[in-house]
Amino acid sequence: MTELIFAIGLIFGLTLNALLLATQLVPEFRLWPAPEPGSWQSRTFWTLFRGGMVLTFATGLLDWNAVPLLNETRFFIGVPLFVAGFGICIAGYFNLGLGNTYCGSDGLVTGGLYNISRNPQYTFSILGLIGLAIFANSYLTIVLCVVMSAAYVQMALTEELWLRKLYGATYDAYCAKTSRFLDIQALLGLKPKAPAGDAG
Repeated sequence: MTELIFAIGLIFGLTLNALLLATQLVPEFRLWPAPEPGSWQSRTFWTLFRGGMVLTFATGLLDWNAVPLLNETRFFIGVPLFVAGFGICIAGYFNLGLGNTYCGSDGLVTGGLYNISRNPQYTFSILGLIGLAIFANSYLTIVLCVVMSAAYVQMALTEELWLRKLYGATYDAYCAKTSRFLDIQALLGLKPKAPAGDAG
């Protein structure tokens, strides 16, 4: 059963990565951001993405502690990364707004979490997956976490093309001052913060 869940998750994740890569190579294809809710791109993306994530978590549970990679000290690193990563990701939904989260055009958000990263939801989800990979202590979980982390990276790259067309020079200026994944200076409070909710 564990191997089957893993295999399906791997197929979902690899297919998602392949289609995201196709979007970068042929932007008109545009799996993500999906052209509109209910389109085949939207249905395909959300099926593969949500399925891949659920199956990654399921593999972590089913293959729990299957290999002697790390001892119990892994919980001191893995659990905080998992909780903080996905907790901050959820906070990012409120910062960005529901419309923008689902690829609406409700304005370019640059304040709050978006002052320390252009993609805080993706960045901290990857940290959460790293945490899961550490405390699950499972080769199969590590593989799926890597595959889904790669999908998050590709989602950020494909969104940039779309956001540049949507917001033009305003987005370019934002890119020039904020890192794609994590702006260490802003995180440490060493650079001026953008006004909360700043939009262009």
